[in-house]
Amino acid sequence: MDLSELVEPGQVTGPLNDKRRYEIKPFAFPPGETMHKINMESHISTHVEAPSHFMMARYGKKARDISELPVESFIGEAIFINLSKCKPRQALTSEDMKKENVRKGDIVLLGNSPHEGDRKPFVTIEAAKWLAGLGIKMIGFDRSVEIEPPHEPRSLEKYFMHDNMLSNNIPMIECLAHLDELKKKRFFFLGVPARMGGLDSFPIRAVALEPTE
Repeated sequence: MDLSELVEPGQVTGPLNDKRRYEIKPFAFPPGETMHKINMESHISTHVEAPSHFMMARYGKKARDISELPVESFIGEAIFINLSKCKPRQALTSEDMKKENVRKGDIVLLGNSPHEGDRKPFVTIEAAKWLAGLGIKMIGFDRSVEIEPPHEPRSLEKYFMHDNMLSNNIPMIECLAHLDELKKKRFFFLGVPARMGGLDSFPIRAVALEPTE
């Protein structure tokens, strides 16, 4: 099952409703086959973020970019935390994660809430710390979850999810799609970015392989 958002050339919308660039220009490569020049931002469509996205800006420390994370970081057993029955502004705690049976080494995907805007459920600071301390492999969200504090103004000091995950070399996926189509709670997941040196983030093709009966 494809859990990726389709992105078309032209202006695309980012997680915070800001416009992000994805432009392509075809050209003919001798003897005439089509190739493209690409002008894009690293955070478009379904994308995964590496520690270098946050650590230098927040702490002045060099950290791993997308190409430096081991490929096994992006592949493995996943658990889906379905938020379809969440109340508006529901706080997701470590107890909620424990009830879902999140385990060490899991890729944790959250989403499918019916709420939008300031009514989205959100992951608490305490839950983010618990997940990082447990040793999950990767975490991902669709657009129905608030992954930063539910208040303004935003600042790097308040980006506790980015801090707890990326400080521990746990990649973060944003803008997953089609989570409502998942039939299983646990499945095999892969969301591997291209090995682009120096980049803090890159789009992925997020794929869930659900077990058959």
